[in-house]
Amino acid sequence: MELRTDGDHLVGTAPAGGPCNLSGAEQVLTGDFQDNVFVGTVTVCQSGEACELTGTYPVLLVYNIEDRVFAGRVKLEPGCGSDALGDKGLLVLRAATPEPTQGAPATPQPAERQAQVPVQIAPPSSGSAAQVAAQRREAVDVPAALKLGHQALAAKNALGATQQFQLVLAQDKNNASALTGMGVASFLRNQQGDALRYLELARNVGNLQARAEASFWMACVRLAERQPKPAQDALRRAVKEGWSPPEDNALVDRELQRLSGEGPLFEQLLKEARGRKRAQGRDPQGAGSVSP
Repeated sequence: MELRTDGDHLVGTAPAGGPCNLSGAEQVLTGDFQDNVFVGTVTVCQSGEACELTGTYPVLLVYNIEDRVFAGRVKLEPGCGSDALGDKGLLVLRAATPEPTQGAPATPQPAERQAQVPVQIAPPSSGSAAQVAAQRREAVDVPAALKLGHQALAAKNALGATQQFQLVLAQDKNNASALTGMGVASFLRNQQGDALRYLELARNVGNLQARAEASFWMACVRLAERQPKPAQDALRRAVKEGWSPPEDNALVDRELQRLSGEGPLFEQLLKEARGRKRAQGRDPQGAGSVSP
């Protein structure tokens, strides 16, 4: 794919052929950068009984500094698939590799071809994924991005929060606050599986405070999945690890009401948590925190 930029605006053109067997070059990607995050639309070929031959979908791609690639997932219509995407709709843009040596296979295997879209080197006015990314390699202001992300969560703006947390994770994949924030953002978008995955990652890499925060949100996710016993276990773990609710946080208050309605065992745990005074300046990760 050839990428062309005009300021923060980017257009991607796929050549003829490729996984979608295009008859000629076509514009398939368009959108704008917000720091190291690309937000736009992508057009892909589709397969499936009730699917159009092509579909255009919103896409959010994040630049990974370590791997020097742009990557994100495209959520297709139910029942649709695309040879242009990898597992679970993964889209990866990376610089084209050098020409293979004689005797080496010139065509990637199907699984590899679906997992990433090679990017051709373009004229000076354009750029490959690596060239575009190189222009955006400035270090992310992690505290500022976390603050914006958690503010977006408090306003129930899941997309805006996701953009900020992904910026942080592109630079620090083990940032517990960003992982928790991604979990809560996924929860707000009813993506419970992703929410639990991010929250578990936050528990694995975070300190005691981060683990407690992640456990609280795991309780909220489990309750949304109508699993009261795992929800109760997660809430008990959060309280044991020292979690306490913040003041004046509408998102947390909403979840506290839902948890309280599940019976006396939940209410007893919440009463214990409310009895604690949250440390000065400490806000809940995933719902307003600015701490890494």
